[in-house]
Amino acid sequence: MHRLSTILALVYVLLVAVTSIGCRRDSAANRDAERGRVVREKTAQDETAVRTASAGWSKAAQSKDLEKAITFFAEDAIMLSPKSPAVQGKENIRKGWQQMLALPGPGLSFSSVRVEVALSGDLAWEYGTYKFATNDKRGEATATVMSLHGILR
Repeated sequence: MHRLSTILALVYVLLVAVTSIGCRRDSAANRDAERGRVVREKTAQDETAVRTASAGWSKAAQSKDLEKAITFFAEDAIMLSPKSPAVQGKENIRKGWQQMLALPGPGLSFSSVRVEVALSGDLAWEYGTYKFATNDKRGEATATVMSLHGILR
């Protein structure tokens, strides 16, 4: 009888241990799943914020609102344009945009095609297209369409 009690007690202890380990694994899996869900939700929110900001910036450029367009640049921003040297600093970028927005014609518009956000949430990368259209001396619009890449912090 004593031997049977010992065996039953041992089986009970093993059953409790296995159940406890299984519960811990389920808890860890649930925590990991919840953490993944939160990261995906935050990343989607950040992507939406980047797309919204980009659309606002394009709208400011289309309406030739220099002051609004410049608000989208950080003080230490660097602007890269085709066949031009890098422009550093918000005030230098302002000067370039002032000249560009003063040109006759429809002006500048752009749109995001793809936005990726780092899991850390402190960096995003945007890819899209832009169209820059001006009027020539006869008043006819000429346009340039190019791809647009940007890194946002």
